[in-house]
Amino acid sequence: MKKDKLKKYALRFGIAFLIALALLTYFSTTIDNILLPQVKVTEVTYGTIDGEQSRDDRYLLPLSAVDATGNTGTVFVAKTDENNKTTVSEVTVDIKNSDDLYYEVTSDNIYSGMEVVYSTSKSIANGDRVHIVEEE
Repeated sequence: MKKDKLKKYALRFGIAFLIALALLTYFSTTIDNILLPQVKVTEVTYGTIDGEQSRDDRYLLPLSAVDATGNTGTVFVAKTDENNKTTVSEVTVDIKNSDDLYYEVTSDNIYSGMEVVYSTSKSIANGDRVHIVEEE
């Protein structure tokens, strides 16, 4: 009698375990995206703060995107691969000018149209995977 009861509970537990495993596997990508740092990005804009032409390529970046120290700073650039996985790379920039909204920067590794991180839910580092949050 006890063996039949034990078999019955073992079978129920096995079925419940397989169902839970199947559900977790099905939702694994969603769970992974929830656990990644949530970032907001903006495109790099070509130009200068005063609107004049410059001999070197200058770009405008929001103040919140640049971690500035003196005349240099770092920004995180988001890159999405063919598998829709987004990683960030840290890029050094030279700060040429600033106002209340933007830094005017130069860099060999930045070009117009790139996406830079200006807000993040967790601290990020070079090479981290992130999830880009769309603006509403």
